[in-house]
Amino acid sequence: MFGAQVQDLPDIWETLIDAGMESGHAYGKSLRTVKSCVGTTWCRYGVQDSVGFAIRIENRYKGIRSPHKIKAAVSGCIRECAEAQCKDFGLVATENGYNLYVCGNGGSKPRHADLLAADIDEQTATKYIDRFLAYYISTADRLTRTSVWLEKLEGGIDHLREVIIDDKLGLCDEFEELIEHLIATYQCEWTTVVKDPEKRKRFRQFVNTDEEESCIEIVSERGQTRPADWPGELVSLEQFQTLEEHQHHLEESATKPETRWTQVGTVDDFPVDGGATIKYGKSQIAVFRFESRGEWYASQNMCPHKKAFVLSRGIVGDEAGTPKVACPLHKKTFSLESGESLQGEDYHITTFPVKVEDGNVYLNLPPTEVLDELLATEIGCRLATSCVTQSPLQELSTPVASHAT
Repeated sequence: MFGAQVQDLPDIWETLIDAGMESGHAYGKSLRTVKSCVGTTWCRYGVQDSVGFAIRIENRYKGIRSPHKIKAAVSGCIRECAEAQCKDFGLVATENGYNLYVCGNGGSKPRHADLLAADIDEQTATKYIDRFLAYYISTADRLTRTSVWLEKLEGGIDHLREVIIDDKLGLCDEFEELIEHLIATYQCEWTTVVKDPEKRKRFRQFVNTDEEESCIEIVSERGQTRPADWPGELVSLEQFQTLEEHQHHLEESATKPETRWTQVGTVDDFPVDGGATIKYGKSQIAVFRFESRGEWYASQNMCPHKKAFVLSRGIVGDEAGTPKVACPLHKKTFSLESGESLQGEDYHITTFPVKVEDGNVYLNLPPTEVLDELLATEIGCRLATSCVTQSPLQELSTPVASHAT
């Protein structure tokens, strides 16, 4: 689904689901696809049906949310073709059953998994995995992999073995009930979305118009189309400085424009403790409904770092009492009050006053032609993929290439 735009996803998934497919998690804080070798079905060395067991495990734990991603694997013999000993949990087949390994990972800081139990049957392995996952989900900090969690756990693997196998804490029944509840309440989340008109609305590009526009520049390479490459970090900063100079030039050469309150939608158009995008002239503005603080904020939708139009889908929160939004691409954080970078960087965003009256949301905005000189989508679109700093501002008369379908 590379190249699919957010607003196209409900229609795409509706087609796939109608064809009998089900959504999964290629990226998320949940179980990934369970890796397996071919096992006894196709390999002369296999001693157990690793493919069948991997499928049963994947179907059992699919969709379960966790503090971080969970990777798993099943190898059909000690040759370990599925690399189960570098997964959050992995099973290696033996003549007598399976060896269960936990809390391993690869990546930049690889860790070999620890043996939790040896020569156990599938039923026992599943029971131990249930307890292991429930204990991890219940006690690990957010964004903590099982390897880091175990290293911080007092007593390490010995303590974990006592909790999971010997029921040292007397919680194993609760752990098993938790996993059974999660399994029983599983749903294909995209099926839920495509069948719910209100949830489908969340994927609109703009809440105040049915118009759509491309936010990326398409180039041709070897007879195929693809998004143009991002510029390097130094060029990106130079581009931002060029935009600032352009803004200062406009402010010096013209009188300050009058602003007016403009209705951009209703309260229900914006997700609780989240954001959505409105289109104003040729510009995109992110509006944030910070329900937990009882406040509303608005800013440009373009993150100044890579010139991507994504801030409305960023994570809102606060830092030392300052409301903030984190860009979903590179986690650059900006104050929703002042627009300044909260990481001490030169980047900042433009913010706008917001008010709510009688269920309607209003922004205090300058005329469209004034704002478009600074924040028009085509400006950011060209800067996002340009290796120069000034030409995108000078060549705005050339239309942006349309998104490939």
